[in-house]
Amino acid sequence: MDFLLGYVQRRVQALAALAEHPYVCIIVFFGAFYFFCNWQLPVTDPVESNYVQTAREMLQSGDYVSPQIFGHYWYDKPALYYWELMLAMQVFGQSDFVARLVSGVMSIAVLCATYRFALHLYSRRVATLAVLILGTAAGYWYVSKSILTDMTLMLFFCGTLMAFYVAWERASHRWYLLCFVLAGFGVLTKGPIAFLLPGFVYFVFLCVRREPGKILHIGWMPGILIFGAIVAMWYGPMYLLHGQDFLASFLGTHNFLRATVAEHPKYNVWYYYGAIFLAAMLPWSLVMFYGLRRHWQELRHSRPAPQTVYLLVWAVTVTLFYQCMATKYPTYTLPSLLPAAILIARLVEDKMMLCWRVFVVWSVALCVLTVAVMVPFSHYRSGQQMAALVQSYLPVTRAAGQAKAGRAEPLLLAYYGGSYEVSFSYYLHGWPVYDLQPNAAAIADKRPIRGVSSWRDKNIQPYLAITDLAAGQQLLVICDEEKTEQFRALLPAGTTCQPRGAVADLKLFYVALPQ
Repeated sequence: MDFLLGYVQRRVQALAALAEHPYVCIIVFFGAFYFFCNWQLPVTDPVESNYVQTAREMLQSGDYVSPQIFGHYWYDKPALYYWELMLAMQVFGQSDFVARLVSGVMSIAVLCATYRFALHLYSRRVATLAVLILGTAAGYWYVSKSILTDMTLMLFFCGTLMAFYVAWERASHRWYLLCFVLAGFGVLTKGPIAFLLPGFVYFVFLCVRREPGKILHIGWMPGILIFGAIVAMWYGPMYLLHGQDFLASFLGTHNFLRATVAEHPKYNVWYYYGAIFLAAMLPWSLVMFYGLRRHWQELRHSRPAPQTVYLLVWAVTVTLFYQCMATKYPTYTLPSLLPAAILIARLVEDKMMLCWRVFVVWSVALCVLTVAVMVPFSHYRSGQQMAALVQSYLPVTRAAGQAKAGRAEPLLLAYYGGSYEVSFSYYLHGWPVYDLQPNAAAIADKRPIRGVSSWRDKNIQPYLAITDLAAGQQLLVICDEEKTEQFRALLPAGTTCQPRGAVADLKLFYVALPQ
């Protein structure tokens, strides 16, 4: 009995010691925090649905090299994030929770790396605060629960910059080689920017330190060989399979065009990423101002340490670089939040109790926001509920239509209105949903132009012209409420157009053209 009691006591002590380990605490707490309510968050439009639909079609086709959507090759992003999604789907099945699993896991990995790097730069207290700050920053929390490439990119992007600093500090070629490895996986996630921008940040730091010549001594030859071997795993086969089409679309439209032509011109304003930073770092951006006010005089008359300079250069350079790009997305500057979190932690490390109180209150607030705001907002931005409504009418409508027509006319599904929503296709497994247009000329105005880089390259959904519909054709049409009268006016005389329900600002119609 004493032996058994002693064994149990040792096990309990071992578990207690494990629970105090910082990485275990990060994994357990933030795992529960980021995965909370994810099963109630449907896939949303216009971005998340592209990723999950592409990953599912790659799985179904058995082609794990060429991203594809709606049966067309899709060169928007490299394949690494799709591979992660496919792996999660293969292991855990296809569900909304699994689709969000990758970003949650990557966000926890970034926090573990943040703790280790901040511990190396400063102290355990600063490292702990940096994790609390970054892990609950509003923008970081949002991306951790989203189906986006940005968190995977952040892991490799920030890992590259962390390795650069350690390599500079130790003059270590091994750490420089690690930079090339991490940058290679970053390029497999998002493209050349994952190599060029971290290298530019490091070069700016060397210039600030008046050591620009050191950029020549980072082991370029073996580094480029390793980097090239990693990126060639996907870019090589893609070029061999698709040639100039791949280069023109991936490098032309989805890289060069993004940098030079605004996809959303109204967001191309000088203060965009400044405002994004303040919002993304809430509530810690307010804590940052509090810390700056307390230490302003001290900061003005002190010379910053090299690690502080590096973090500042990292945060500022990334933000200014993307501010100079024409196309603006809220998540582009996500990697700048990590150095900002460490710097804020450094500012307020003597206010540990204040930070703990902010952390606890804000964590509870984010959980409440998840249930009260994020869940209903996700349903509003998703086609899940409309797809369920459509699915409930498919068998009945199809059978009734066939009996009336006296022959097996295929039932078509279509969407008419604003931007095409991919989530309809995602939730209607196996049923193509066409983008319904008035005529062939309207379709031609939307389709990509071969050999020309433009934002029309993104319009690869299946199209259907009302003027090309055959006599007796039956359709279920999802229509934006404000476009309803316009849609009815385009139908031929004698067409049956019956309402079949509505979800939010979308209406469902059963349409049967006259014989």
